[in-house]
Amino acid sequence: MAQLQQLRVQEAVDSMVKSLERQNIWKMQGLIFRCSASCCEDSQASMQQVHQCIERCHAPLAQAQALVTSELEKFQDRLAHKPSP
Repeated sequence: MAQLQQLRVQEAVDSMVKSLERQNIWKMQGLIFRCSASCCEDSQASMQQVHQCIERCHAPLAQAQALVTSELEKFQDRLAHKPSP
């Protein structure tokens, strides 16, 4: 019984993560790649400036991924520490 519940929870989490990726992460990645490409179009910028520009483009996705990872870890911790009825 517990294994069945665990499987259902895992399937629900997997489904939620896939949905999040499709609806949000992929869109963010498209924006990041376009932003990064525009950084490379500045012929007056130094290599360091271009690199910093690209890093700024990637920051929102890195923050979003860190947040999702953190929340999933908290959720897993809560499941692991949940007392049995």
